Amino acid sequence: MPIDQLGPYKISKTLGRGGMGAVYLGTDERTGESVAVKVLTPALVEHETFRERFKAEIASLEKLRHPNIVQLFGYGEQDQYLYYAMELVDGTSLQDELSASRRFDWREVVRLGVDICRALKHAHDHGIIHRDIKPANLL
Repeated sequence: MPIDQLGPYKISKTLGRGGMGAVYLGTDERTGESVAVKVLTPALVEHETFRERFKAEIASLEKLRHPNIVQLFGYGEQDQYLYYAMELVDGTSLQDELSASRRFDWREVVRLGVDICRALKHAHDHGIIHRDIKPANLL
């Protein structure tokens, strides 16, 4: 069953799928802004372990306000869906750039490294450990 609306977020298309769920392009009907809406797979909502893991992800994002970390806008539960809406980041991942054999100037590498370290420090200062830092997760 396709998802059309979750809370104030109108869903328009799928951006990606993973082991725990999917990310959709949405529009916050209150503001008109585009958002990314992450939804836990309905089958996993029934499993307490996955529900708690997803809720822990939300709790972590709620604590973080940093220019190098996506911002959480809202979350909720509707019908069989557990979801949260976050900042939609335009562009490609570091993995995409590396796969395209893009050459980076050393200054750009240093800037990227500093930005990543600042984001990780902010998370660590709030008691959060990412556990999955890799080029595909860096935008």
